[in-house]
Amino acid sequence: MDRSGSRAARDSADLTGDLFPPVQTVEQPRTVVLRGREVPYLLKRNTRRRRIAFLVDETGLSVQVPWRVSERAVEEEIHKAARWILAKLDEWSHRTPTPRRAWAQGSALDYLGRSITLAVVHDPVATLVEFKPEGELQVRLPDPADQNAVRTAVVRWYRRHAERHFPDRIDHYALRLKVERPRILLSSATTRWGSCNGKREVRLNFRLMQAPERLIDYVVAHELAHLLHLNHSRRFWNAVGRIFPEYEAARTELAAVSQHYMSL
Repeated sequence: MDRSGSRAARDSADLTGDLFPPVQTVEQPRTVVLRGREVPYLLKRNTRRRRIAFLVDETGLSVQVPWRVSERAVEEEIHKAARWILAKLDEWSHRTPTPRRAWAQGSALDYLGRSITLAVVHDPVATLVEFKPEGELQVRLPDPADQNAVRTAVVRWYRRHAERHFPDRIDHYALRLKVERPRILLSSATTRWGSCNGKREVRLNFRLMQAPERLIDYVVAHELAHLLHLNHSRRFWNAVGRIFPEYEAARTELAAVSQHYMSL
């Protein structure tokens, strides 16, 4: 994209519009100095984004911005958030990396807080996943050595069970909170368990199906309370506490196991 926004650039885009889909996201590596410390980050421009957002994880800092925001404005916002960014980077630097999961015979998995065992079986015809009463998740597929195929099958199984399980918990807590049932969507995010927006859409991470029921209920109660207060004010936490009084203990417990569950 021509940063000057010249007519030549716009005309060029018009000529290629029929041949290629419009670009919606562009990622650019950048560096900024925060309090004397050089910090690399990934600048992500998106045509659909409306505000600047920061994310710090094991890969470092990424900054998501609306398409036309200037780099000067981006750096100003980064400097305003310098204290938070540096603290999060330091926090991640001291974390023990999550071991890579082995998607093979005998590997351990979690389902609703229970430890289960992965069993991989050769089946020349189809891919099937079945949960056995003895706590074994049996995956049948043509190539048992293909760990990517095993993971794909297991993830689909978790997602199917999430689609069946989450609506019941939503209905339970929506009734207690006295709000109408929102639209329920599944999320595959790797940094957050749920979200709620002004359109009354609640997204819940399918990976929550690994967690005990009480932790799933905490996330459900948390997101439903956002239907009343789209923030984390005292009134919001009071609303959470009305329908899930033990939320503080659940929040602490979920934070302790998040890195493990997110590795699915």
